[in-house]
Amino acid sequence: MAKAMTDDELKALTDAELRQSIGYWGGKLSEQRRKAEFYYLGLAKGDLSPPEIEGRSSVVSPDIRNTIESMLPQLMVKFVGGDTVVEFEPQQEEDEEKAQLCTDYLNYLFFRKNNGHKIVYTWFKDALLQKVGIVKCWWDTRVEETREEYKALSDVELAQIMDDEEVEVTENNTYPDEEDAEQRKEAIAQMMQQMQQAVQAAQQNPQAAQAVQQMQAQIQQIQQTPPTMLHDITAIRTKKGGKLTIENVPPEEFMISRKAKDIATASFVGHRVPRTVSDLKSMGYKNVDNLSSDDTAATLNAERVERLSWDDEQAYLNVDGDSRDDSQRIIWVTECYIRCDYDGDGISELRKVVRAGNEILDNEVVDIAPFASICPVPLPHKFFGLSIADLGFEAQRSKTSILRAYLDNLYLQVNGRYYAVENQVNLDDLLTSRPGGVVRVKQPSAAGRLEQGMADSAGALNTLEYMESFLENSTGWTRYSQGTDSKSLNDTATGINIITNKADMRMDLIARNFAEGFTDLFRLMLKLVCQNSDKEDVAKIAGKWVSIDPREWRNQFDCTINVGLGTGNKDQQVQHLMMLGQKQAEGLQIGVSTPKNIYEADKELAKLLGFKSGDKFFTDPSQAPPQQQQQGPDPAMLKVQAQIETSRNQMEAQREAMRLQQEMQIEQMKSQNAQQLEKLKMQNDAEIKLQVAQIEAAAKIKVAEISANSVITSKQIDAANVGFSEVN
Repeated sequence: MAKAMTDDELKALTDAELRQSIGYWGGKLSEQRRKAEFYYLGLAKGDLSPPEIEGRSSVVSPDIRNTIESMLPQLMVKFVGGDTVVEFEPQQEEDEEKAQLCTDYLNYLFFRKNNGHKIVYTWFKDALLQKVGIVKCWWDTRVEETREEYKALSDVELAQIMDDEEVEVTENNTYPDEEDAEQRKEAIAQMMQQMQQAVQAAQQNPQAAQAVQQMQAQIQQIQQTPPTMLHDITAIRTKKGGKLTIENVPPEEFMISRKAKDIATASFVGHRVPRTVSDLKSMGYKNVDNLSSDDTAATLNAERVERLSWDDEQAYLNVDGDSRDDSQRIIWVTECYIRCDYDGDGISELRKVVRAGNEILDNEVVDIAPFASICPVPLPHKFFGLSIADLGFEAQRSKTSILRAYLDNLYLQVNGRYYAVENQVNLDDLLTSRPGGVVRVKQPSAAGRLEQGMADSAGALNTLEYMESFLENSTGWTRYSQGTDSKSLNDTATGINIITNKADMRMDLIARNFAEGFTDLFRLMLKLVCQNSDKEDVAKIAGKWVSIDPREWRNQFDCTINVGLGTGNKDQQVQHLMMLGQKQAEGLQIGVSTPKNIYEADKELAKLLGFKSGDKFFTDPSQAPPQQQQQGPDPAMLKVQAQIETSRNQMEAQREAMRLQQEMQIEQMKSQNAQQLEKLKMQNDAEIKLQVAQIEAAAKIKVAEISANSVITSKQIDAANVGFSEVN
């Protein structure tokens, strides 16, 4: 039978696994990730270095950075666009309430206690740029001490603080309450004034002497009462019990066995992490003052230096040592999760071995390595796959070369090279380039422009366009998906929709790969809170304070984890939910939809419209007060309905009477108008006849006068007759 390992044998085993793991010394993987870093930053180094010729272009095409930064928003909104990243779906009817409470609580811990948005952003960027993104989730038992100060506390408030087990009062400055003393002084002065009035009244009424004695007793009581004291205290709050902690792991700090296909089955997983002496003591480790780092070369890791040197010219310096405060001295600690037969029973178990220098700080059996990983393009049977940077290296390098050549030719066209015959040209004039300048020469052909290759601008731009298409085909992220192609405005909507749908399919595949990492992370979170929580927690969820006791979930109720993946953009999702609402309204009438279904859809619609929760707009039907069902018709209701019906009939009768009255008035007005018109016509005819008669009489009188004078001529008679006929 195998014998148990000694500490020296365990050190030797962990040393061997460390040195054989991927990522310990660097190597090919480390160089690929370092290359991705300076490609993303757009640095002219490595295979992006410009020619060592003065004046040549050193521009770098930032294709990888643009692609990753364009993909991140869509990935972020798919996972952390709302308040729920994942949901726990029960497999048994009795676990329904537990699953919902577990969903709310773990999402609360992820977003409120651990800044989940920032964690996911870093996690995704690591995966898109550095092949694999790693997060670590563990139950942090370190003791946290915070200094608190309180001013002007009363005795009751001081007692409440001192009753808190986490608080230790270190300083207490006690002094009288000036406001209370002033109130006492005012009360005594007021009672002295009242007592003087009572003494004067007692001279006339002996019965008032008893009131004077009572006032004296009250004044004496106020003077003998101890003054109210206030307290200014300083306290140290020590938080114990631990908390769920999630942190991103830099790629160069994570190590895994070369044979590993995933973290769960790996024979060795390591995390080389910098800790201060203070951190190690707060975690409960003893005798750490004289510890050295587990690996002093960790600070000189090429990946780490590449990332930090962007804005730190001394990133290569060793940060392990010289701190004026020894508690802040950095020690590189390696957490090893190794499968080995430590107890000698012939069966390997997963153990956590914490090392610093040549010392083992911790050695215990654990259930699982506390890491979750994501990879955008996994490779079969390998832990490390491909990143988006890997897919874009060739395109960025080629586009950088073409762009530099195009710019170099453009520079030569603007500032070309010249030849000059020795001693035949004034070189100072030739080297001084200014508009209208004069170059003194002894012969006309003593100076001239060199014939050089003309820049093929059209060919260069066509090649750049080809490489842009090459990049889109490699990464699956097109200009149409980014919304940056102005030419798409001239294309058909159907064609653009086909292109964007294909790009969305590539994006959905990456999101599906990332979803597996979220499943592992939240399963680990559930395991940790179930195993380590020792008291009930109170959290504000969906606008309500809820008491949650994770100890009730220690039986690991049967559930599945669903990751909330969105489909399409927000506008499309809103349209889909609106269409779904219409179908639900139809289904409600035939019994295939319920008010609960409609409520859930309305909640999702409110979230997509930008609101944190839909509870303020819609009420859960299960929480609405039940409607009272009556056995028979209510007499009071019947009476009210009868009154309403009577009033309706009366209104209809009144409306009909008013209509008939209006019609009669209209007919009457028409008849009166016709009579008036006829009367006016008769009056006009009578007046016309009277005027005609008067004219005829006047004409006859005129004719008679002319006849009487006997001087009338035939011509005058004819004229008179003509005038008479015209009048008629």
